[in-house]
Amino acid sequence: MSKDGLASEKASNKEKKEAEFYFWIHKAFRKYVEVILDCILIGLVVVTFVLIGKTIYLLGVSLYEKTNISYIISEILFIFILIEVVRLLIMYLEFHKVAIDTMVEIAIVSTLRELFLKGVLLVEPLELTTVSLFMIVLGILLRFTIRKDSNVETFTIHKPFFDKIK
Repeated sequence: MSKDGLASEKASNKEKKEAEFYFWIHKAFRKYVEVILDCILIGLVVVTFVLIGKTIYLLGVSLYEKTNISYIISEILFIFILIEVVRLLIMYLEFHKVAIDTMVEIAIVSTLRELFLKGVLLVEPLELTTVSLFMIVLGILLRFTIRKDSNVETFTIHKPFFDKIK
């Protein structure tokens, strides 16, 4: 083998090792960032559960003090919003993708909640028209973002902890 062939082989081996090292660093960095993001998302789920508990407690306390039906309905809708947020976070933890249909559902419920908080009879006609158009757009978006495989479950099937003893 000639000196030129040996030198070019050493150079290609060196480039290959540098490329392998680069991809190793890239893979390790991505792994640690995903772990950190998963920890943050788990913290967000815990905070959301705390908010749900606090809202239910305050709703129970307010039932004994006053009976403002629009407040009660808006708090119940707020609980539904938080439940959908938890569902969205869990789906992101499992699949590492954001579900657009769930986000649109949250936007629809949030808009209705704000409308109930303000009072449907007290809303200006122009604002009511704008909210109606917004709801129509969200409905159309929801219609076209529903997955093509509506038969497929979004969550994986979890196996039991223990197998049956035979």
